[in-house]
Amino acid sequence: MFAKVALVIACLELAGCAALRAPAAPPELPRAHAALREAEREGARADRRAAMHLALARSELARAMRRLSVGDREGARWLLRRAEVDAELAALLVREAGLRDAAQRTLDRANTLAEQLAEQLAEQLTQQAE
Repeated sequence: MFAKVALVIACLELAGCAALRAPAAPPELPRAHAALREAEREGARADRRAAMHLALARSELARAMRRLSVGDREGARWLLRRAEVDAELAALLVREAGLRDAAQRTLDRANTLAEQLAEQLAEQLTQQAE
C-alpha cells in the first residue's frame, strides 16, 4: 500500500514538474530576432522610413513576448510574423535608398560625360569649319 501511495506521489510530482516547464519558443521567434539584427546591420536606424518600421518591429516583438508570457501562443506567433516582416521591410528600405543614391550618381556621371562629349564634338566641328 505504501509503495502504491509513494508511486502515485512520485508520478504527480513528475507531472507537476512537466507542467511547470515553459513551452518551447515558437519557430517565428528566432526568425523575428534575425530579421531585426539584419535590419540594424543594414543601417535601418539611420534612414527615417526604415527606422519607423524597425521601431514597429521592436514593438511587435515586445508585444509578442508579453503574449507568450500569458500563454497566448497564437497571438504571439502572429505578432512575431508581423515583426519579422516589418524588420525585413526596414532592411529593404535601406537597400532601396542606397540603390537610389547609386543610380543618381550614375545618372549624374552619365550627364557629365555627355556634356563633355558634346563640348568636344562642338570643338571639333569648330576646328573643321575654320
